[in-house]
Amino acid sequence: MFSTSCSSACASGLFIFLLLPMASAGQTRDYSAELAAAQQEVIQTDSLIIRKLDFGEPHPGKNRFTALVKNKTDKTLTLGLDLRAEPGVWPYGWQVQFLFLVLRQCEKPIEAEYEFRHLTPEATLRVRFFFPEVAAGGVTQFGDPFFQKKYSVGVGNRAVDYDPSQRFQEFASQHFHIYFFPDSLAARDLTSIAAQRESAFRKISELLGVNDPEPVRLFFFPDSETKTRDTGRTGDGWAFDRTIVEVYNEQTKLDPYHELTHILAGRLGDPPALFNEGFAVYVSEFMGADALKSLGSAGKKVDEAVVAHRKEGKFIPIEKVFTCTDIGPDESQPFVSYPEAASFVRFLIEKYQLEKFRQAYRTLENSDDPAKVRKNEQTFRTIYGKLPSELEPEWLSALRVARE
Repeated sequence: MFSTSCSSACASGLFIFLLLPMASAGQTRDYSAELAAAQQEVIQTDSLIIRKLDFGEPHPGKNRFTALVKNKTDKTLTLGLDLRAEPGVWPYGWQVQFLFLVLRQCEKPIEAEYEFRHLTPEATLRVRFFFPEVAAGGVTQFGDPFFQKKYSVGVGNRAVDYDPSQRFQEFASQHFHIYFFPDSLAARDLTSIAAQRESAFRKISELLGVNDPEPVRLFFFPDSETKTRDTGRTGDGWAFDRTIVEVYNEQTKLDPYHELTHILAGRLGDPPALFNEGFAVYVSEFMGADALKSLGSAGKKVDEAVVAHRKEGKFIPIEKVFTCTDIGPDESQPFVSYPEAASFVRFLIEKYQLEKFRQAYRTLENSDDPAKVRKNEQTFRTIYGKLPSELEPEWLSALRVARE
C-alpha cells in the first residue's frame, strides 16, 4: 500500500554435568535497551534520513512499527521496508514488505504491522530498508538493502509466551547443548547420548578435515505430539542451522549421525545433493547405524540396496543423480537415489582418498543452472580424471555384495 501524505511540518572432550538455563544465542542486551537504542538510531543516505524507529511493545500477535522519514531531494522517492519477526528457538518467522512514497523535501511518519506467532527470550525483529527496483513488466523487486539490523526483543520481555528454560533442562558437553524433559528416557540416557554424539562429532570432523568449535543444540522430545505442539513441525526429527530436534523414547531413536553430518559439512561447502546427502548417508553407515532404515531399505547396506534396486529395474544413471539439487522429494526417487549417492561417495572416498573428496565438496556448487552444472562436471573431471558417467562402470563393479 502506498501513502503520500506529509506531516504538518512539511506541509574439550570432558563432559560438563551441569543443568543450565536455556542459552540465549549470544543475546545479552535487555529488550528495553534495544528499543531505546532503536529510538536513537539515525539512518542516512544521500537522499533520505530515517530516525525514531519504534517497535511498540513486542508481544505475541500483531505489533506496530513506526519511523520518521525525511526526503532530502527534489523528487518523490519510493522507500521499501522489510520486517521479519523471528520468535527464536524454532524458525517459523513472519516476514512482510511495505512500500512508501515520500514527497520531495518532505518529512513524514511511516507505519507498518508485524506479527509474532510466539515470543521466546531469543526473539528478534530484523529491519531492512531498501530502494525498490522495477523489473521488466512493472514488477517491483527488492534492491540491496542500504540498512539491515536485527534487534533482540525477547530478552527480559514479560510478554514471552514460550520459554524453553521453563520446559527443558540442559546438559552441556564439549560440542553439544542437550535439552531434555525431566524424568524422560533422554534424561536417563544422557551420559551415553553425549558420549555417542561427541564421538560422532570428532569422527565426522576428521573425515571432513574441519575444525568446528561452535556447539550444536540438540533437543529431545518424549513423543511426536509434544514436539509438534511446541515446534509446529510434524515427524520425529528435524534439523536447521545448528539445531537438531528429535523424538527420543523406547520406540523411537533416530539415526544420530545424518543431520550432524549436514551441520558439520556445511563448514566445508554446499555441493550437489549427490555429495551432500550421499555423504550423510555414507557417514551413518560408516558409524554403524542402519543408514537406510527410513529410506526404503531397512537392514541393507547402501551397496546391497543399489544391487537390489538394479535387479528390480530401478536404477538412476549417476550422471543424473549428479545434477540433482535435492534428494528427498518424490521426483528424485529418494529410495533409489539415496543409496546410490551414498554408495558412489563410498567408492570415491575409498578409491581416491579423502582429500580429493574434500576438494570436490568445497568446490562443487549445488545448482541446477546449466552453466554451473557444466562447470561442476569439469571440476569433477579435474579432480577425479573422469566424469561421473565415465566412473559409473567401475563403481558398479566395485559394489560390496555377495556375488551369486
